Amino acid sequence: MPAGRTTGDRRTSAGSREIGRLGRLLRAMARQRIDLFVCTHLSNIRYLTGFSGSDAALLVSGDSVTLFTDGRYREQARQEVAGADVVIHDRKWSVLAKRIRRAGRTAGGGRPPNVGFESRALSVEGYRLLARGRGDSWKALPGLVESLRMRKDDGEIRAMEAAAVVASGALLQVLERGIRGRRESEVAAGLACGMKMEGAEEESFRAIVASGPRSAMPHAVPTGERIGMDDLVVIDLGARRRGYCSDETVTILPRRPRRELRRVHDAVRRAQEAGIRAVRPGVPCREVDARVRESLDRSGYLQYFVHSTGHGVGLEIHERPSLSVRSRDRLVEGMVVTVEPGVYIPGLGGVRIEDMIRVTGSGRDRLTYLPKSGPLAA
Repeated sequence: MPAGRTTGDRRTSAGSREIGRLGRLLRAMARQRIDLFVCTHLSNIRYLTGFSGSDAALLVSGDSVTLFTDGRYREQARQEVAGADVVIHDRKWSVLAKRIRRAGRTAGGGRPPNVGFESRALSVEGYRLLARGRGDSWKALPGLVESLRMRKDDGEIRAMEAAAVVASGALLQVLERGIRGRRESEVAAGLACGMKMEGAEEESFRAIVASGPRSAMPHAVPTGERIGMDDLVVIDLGARRRGYCSDETVTILPRRPRRELRRVHDAVRRAQEAGIRAVRPGVPCREVDARVRESLDRSGYLQYFVHSTGHGVGLEIHERPSLSVRSRDRLVEGMVVTVEPGVYIPGLGGVRIEDMIRVTGSGRDRLTYLPKSGPLAA
């Protein structure tokens, strides 16, 4: 594998979007009193530079931004990377360690440089190689870039809207063919194939298809069980377009559901509507969660709600902010969150209803479009 540095092999004009993001990162670094930042979380690298490869590291300072990867990604980096120099080397981690030490001699102004790193993404082995005994000047910053990613720009919103259209279209095609009598795994495979045929790069996560009593498991894995005529079915799916995810859940009732199933569905629908109404700029995320819980409490089902109300969506299926009791985040314009209450009753089944919601300047918009005002029946 050839070793060396690319010079003319990268994009000659950096994208203004990446330049703006790197500028915000540099300001965040200054607030943290960080001279250098080592970025190893691939979603963050893509956000900052446009690089979508599966093996890279990024070094950011006030003087330079450099992406380190190997020869497998030479051409990909040339086509994708904006706002950064690119170093191609088969021992990229050793080269990165040397670059950190060399950059530190100037960035620190004569003192050991303060180096920020992503403690959730950098392995212990990688940390030992890069820090080389100077760990006292290294600062764990697990969410520095993630905090920047919470607010989406128009391009990100359009990508998620496109992903939602693909996923919903695939589900409607599967429902049109019928799901009763088919295996859960067969329905899940049909969703995955349909999303690819509609233009998805991939699923944003493995689809959940859970029928009958198994629907009481929030993260049930599709099995070979056949979906019965009287089964309730929870389907949670998402697609990825231009790197960005969608996330949507529907609960499908039988044509003549038992009274208790309809009561549960109505309760979850009302709780979701209460949560969505609470979404607007300036509102603490935990308040949206509180509105959902109050609604389920009035219906008598709060004890069966076993997860948080929602989460951010973007380059990853679960991002900040979290709509939960413990969240310290506050909604601002440009955030995209899910609102997805669920009730899971062992032996009976579960109901979950989920939409992606964008926070606007004055309120909110839905990015997913399947109807939630009444139960889907199939």
